[in-house]
Amino acid sequence: MPGRINEQDVEALRERADLAAVIADYTALKRAGSRLKGLCPFHQEKTPSFTVDPGRGLYHCFGCGEGGTVYTFLQKVEALSFPEAVERLARIVGYELRYEELTPGQRKAQGRRTRLVEAVAEAAAFYARALRDDEGAPAVRYLASRGVGDDEIKHFGLGWAPDSWDALNRALLGQGFEPAELIDAGLAMNGRQGLMDRLRGRVIFPISEATGRDVVAFGGRLVPGVELRTAPRDGDPPKYMNSPESEVYRKSRTLYGLNWARAEVQRRETALVVEGYMDVIGLHLAGVRNAVAPCGTALTAEHLALLERHTPRVVLALDADQPGYAAAERARALAAEVGIREVGVLPLPPGQDPADLAGSGEGAVERALAGVVTAVEFQLTHLLRTADLGSPEAQADAYRRTFPLLTGIGDRFLRYRYLRDVVAPAVRLNADLLEQELDRAMTAGGRGPAAGAAVPARDARTATLPGELGDAARDPQPRMEGWVLQAALQRPDLLPPMWADVEVEDFRAPAARQLFTALRSAPAGDLEAVLDALPDDRSRSGARALLMADLSVEPDEAHVASLLAGLRAASVGRRLEEVRDELSRVNAQVDGARQRELSRLYLELEGRRRDLVEGRTA
Repeated sequence: MPGRINEQDVEALRERADLAAVIADYTALKRAGSRLKGLCPFHQEKTPSFTVDPGRGLYHCFGCGEGGTVYTFLQKVEALSFPEAVERLARIVGYELRYEELTPGQRKAQGRRTRLVEAVAEAAAFYARALRDDEGAPAVRYLASRGVGDDEIKHFGLGWAPDSWDALNRALLGQGFEPAELIDAGLAMNGRQGLMDRLRGRVIFPISEATGRDVVAFGGRLVPGVELRTAPRDGDPPKYMNSPESEVYRKSRTLYGLNWARAEVQRRETALVVEGYMDVIGLHLAGVRNAVAPCGTALTAEHLALLERHTPRVVLALDADQPGYAAAERARALAAEVGIREVGVLPLPPGQDPADLAGSGEGAVERALAGVVTAVEFQLTHLLRTADLGSPEAQADAYRRTFPLLTGIGDRFLRYRYLRDVVAPAVRLNADLLEQELDRAMTAGGRGPAAGAAVPARDARTATLPGELGDAARDPQPRMEGWVLQAALQRPDLLPPMWADVEVEDFRAPAARQLFTALRSAPAGDLEAVLDALPDDRSRSGARALLMADLSVEPDEAHVASLLAGLRAASVGRRLEEVRDELSRVNAQVDGARQRELSRLYLELEGRRRDLVEGRTA
């Protein structure tokens, strides 16, 4: 367990990092003046609204409002904590971080885990080399038959476990690893003749943790038609074998392919969950790069919680049969536990798995994806397809079989949509009559027909500051306030002495007042301090939007001074209106002193406003 990262290293690493180079691994960027632009990796869009300012070390999307520093980007795109983002960037840059406050016990634990991770990494390199040896040729031919060539082998890190009892162990022991470390890393086990390799004579699929930082385990598949010399004496060897759980690997918390799929999962706002390693690889090669798979175990709540950090929607590739129905039912229950908003199903053609579907070409995959339905619709369709509909009695029994599913839907209108669009056409009965009976069944069951708690929508994206300031077509004040703040953010070197006289009351919009207060409290030109002084992500997103937006004209000192004069003149004008209104209400006979005071103030304000408008003030 590492201690706290040295603060000086955090700042030095951020300054050294090339933000554009980091982001370019996730979306293509093109030069646009002093900035770079591309499609946002956080939401789907066709017109680039994602802007990177390498000089300031900031990015901002004008479409969804996401933005920040290189650390913010890595946290968001790879679902990392801040320390994980710092460590990830350090590996990218090649920067050695220093850690503070490590106890002896922490140092020992950190050293042990590091050794296990290093052993697994060396095993991955060994398997990759072995695939290029003569013995690995059948595995290369098998992969080629599945559409996996040299480039794909490198991308997915595929390898070959030699059909030998101890080839891997001998190699790693020769590198200084201890037998206990190899066993604890899941690479070896004790056999009759001593230490033996756990995976032998198999194509190897390295399994990485979610960030892609470390390989933590392996899956292995027999090559069809190739006899395993080191097969067990009793019974046939299994087609697939996986690493056992270890200190660095938990099956229930690991999804194969998530390290490659995360950016696409977030962009599509959907994760496609399939069954096996080749399913994931085949779909990625067919352009479906949001596919992931459990590692030899059933889908768990922890898997779905991991996906929920990236997307509100999960689609399962399932056979349209009773096991598929049960899998959909279980997934819906688990999703409800962790907050997944929607579970969908990609019904697989009879006799095909996702890898077969991918092998049929991108067109076949896209046609199949167009047929994705919700898990509830998938289950309803299965119940009705397998029901006897040959008589009125059978039809009545069939639609009543759907009631347990329908009563679990809290939204009355959504229930009716399923009744109208799925159940009623299948049983050839009126949807309104079916709804009436369903209501009676729910009332009798103690649930009562729900008025319809709406399906929770995903949080609305943050609005940018210019949008919050109002409609400039009807009111020029918001645009003027935005221009002044934009100039103060982007060109503080051009601010005239008059800037010191500007007050928060000169701004009318609450968002503008917040940003002005942050600017006034931060050291001049310290953008990070300005953003830190803002109260929430919404206001920070608005400030970044102004900071990253193109200026309407290239400013100079005279232009910025005229903006400030206009802002202050408008503020004085509002005060003049207030004084004029009060003057109209004061009775000179009753309160002559107050009338004289207001008249003097009015003339003073009018003179100040005229000076500002005519440029006679510093």
